[in-house]
Amino acid sequence: MADVFNQELIVAIITAFAIYLILRGIAIFFGKAGKGYLESKKLQSEKLFLQLIGGYYILSGVLTAFIPTLNWKTEDIYFSIGIYALVSVAFWVGLELFSKRQSSVQEN
Repeated sequence: MADVFNQELIVAIITAFAIYLILRGIAIFFGKAGKGYLESKKLQSEKLFLQLIGGYYILSGVLTAFIPTLNWKTEDIYFSIGIYALVSVAFWVGLELFSKRQSSVQEN
């Protein structure tokens, strides 16, 4: 399993996914995509939320681009995937709670 990143196909797939994440993040950051997520929220600070989500995608893409260059053992890969999953869940839950708070402040 540790040698899986030496295969050209796997490296190409990971690189393509990293490029996709970065391009999607740039599009969301500049407001060209991602508005469907915030349509129902009717937030005044919609631009801030799009920038946070876009920044998250860009950072994820950059970190994904480094994966093939690392010489990790299987345990390190599992550990980093676990940390990434926890940070992602915390980010999305925090963003959802923050947007609900913003919505309630605007209603009052």
